[in-house]
Amino acid sequence: MPVDPAQLKRRELVVRVATLELLVADLIHLMRKIAPAEVEALLAEAVVDRDAQMSHQMVGDAENQRYRLHQVFEERCRQLKHKRFGGYHRNPSPPTD
Repeated sequence: MPVDPAQLKRRELVVRVATLELLVADLIHLMRKIAPAEVEALLAEAVVDRDAQMSHQMVGDAENQRYRLHQVFEERCRQLKHKRFGGYHRNPSPPTD
C-alpha cells in the first residue's frame, strides 16, 4: 500500500511539534528546580504580554513599531516585485561579442 507524501509530511510535522513541546516542558521543569524565582518572573511577564496581545489597546511604543515593521514589509515587497516582474532579467541592448 503506497504512502501519501502529504500525509507523511503532516505526521512528521506533528511528531516534531510534539517533540518540541516535550523538550520545552522538560526545560521549564528543570528551570523551576534551578531558579524558581526567575521562572515566576518570566511567567508574570508572559501573562502581561498575553494580556497585551489580547487587548485592543496598544502599549506605549507599539504603534510606532508596527508602523516601522509595515514600512519594512512594503519596501521588501517592492524590491521583490521589481525582481520578479520588472526588467530585472531583460537586457535592453543586444550582447556585443
